[in-house]
Amino acid sequence: MATKFDDYINEVEQKAKAGGPEALARWDAFNAHYAMAREMRELRKKRHLTQKQLAAASGINQGEISRIERGQTNPTASTLAALLAPLGARVGVVARMEGDLARV
Repeated sequence: MATKFDDYINEVEQKAKAGGPEALARWDAFNAHYAMAREMRELRKKRHLTQKQLAAASGINQGEISRIERGQTNPTASTLAALLAPLGARVGVVARMEGDLARV
């Protein structure tokens, strides 16, 4: 079932596709950024950890974790590695399928 937000995102994606390679690259970077934040938050919740517990386990400030999960900051690779280790995950590179815009 599509929501109004889903409809909006689909509209933005279509505009990016129509806007050419530069617009598509900006959309791809934007979407990948938020996908990473969403995936990290979902993994933390799946492990039944609060941000405070993850902060204690990772050494990363809880406020920083909150900003990362909301997509308000760009964490370094070392920060991501520190956060993902207690979650049983690691930083990696995933190849995309042709035409994929990094939507998760």
